[in-house]
Amino acid sequence: MFVTDIDEWEAIGEAHGEVFRDVRPATSMVEVNRLIDPELLVEIEAVAIISE
Repeated sequence: MFVTDIDEWEAIGEAHGEVFRDVRPATSMVEVNRLIDPELLVEIEAVAIISE
């Protein structure tokens, strides 16, 4: 995850947990200066395998 304010790590982690629940993907959190849209606070990059 790329975040614009690492001081918000706890709230971001809580929101991440609400979305992914029991999936518990491996993740990293890195603070960046800005994201592509100035209104964004968090960007999540993901790779997934969806079985048919």
